[in-house]
Amino acid sequence: MTLKTVSFLCLFILFKPTQVSCQASIIGVELFGKASYYENKFYGRKTASGEILKKNVLTCAHPTLPFGTMIEVTNLANNKWCIVRVNDRGPFAKGRILDLSYVAAKQLDMFRHGIAKVKLTVVGENDTIYIERPDSMIKSAADLIVNEPEEEEIVIPLKPKPKTVRTKPSKSLKKKRASRRTNNPATSSSNSKKPAVKKGTKQKVPIKKATVKKT
Repeated sequence: MTLKTVSFLCLFILFKPTQVSCQASIIGVELFGKASYYENKFYGRKTASGEILKKNVLTCAHPTLPFGTMIEVTNLANNKWCIVRVNDRGPFAKGRILDLSYVAAKQLDMFRHGIAKVKLTVVGENDTIYIERPDSMIKSAADLIVNEPEEEEIVIPLKPKPKTVRTKPSKSLKKKRASRRTNNPATSSSNSKKPAVKKGTKQKVPIKKATVKKT
């Protein structure tokens, strides 16, 4: 065995435990900063890890943490928390350390303000959780899928326009109209007027015969 081979084996033995200890030291690390969530236009696209970004999966984007890192995120405004898995790079806005999926932001109640001050705790790696809460049901990445009903668009039907239907007046209505015409003073006075007499014409006046009583 040559000297070069021995030195290489020594370096390999020294480097391997150092690398493992560095990876193990990430577990339990706490970070503080601001978190936001993805816009709707990014869903259905590929992330930096090659996975498709989905609304109903608890995932996030972080600038440096390895893909598959499991993070417990706590909203410092209301103490609500959830566990997410790193599968993307970002956010690229200044002052933010995390971009969350839709369902993660919903569990943290972030929709009112859009941005929240959060605490990050690394609780696992390689899609496995090593530090878990007693009340948590999430053990691995397979438990990060949340089956929620999809949002449905509510279509309000338009009211139909009212149809105009022409009907013939009933017999009772005709009688009422006729009685109104006869009772109307304007029409009755016009009908009671005597016919006009032309000038130069003699008008015959009826003469009543006198009756004489015999005594």
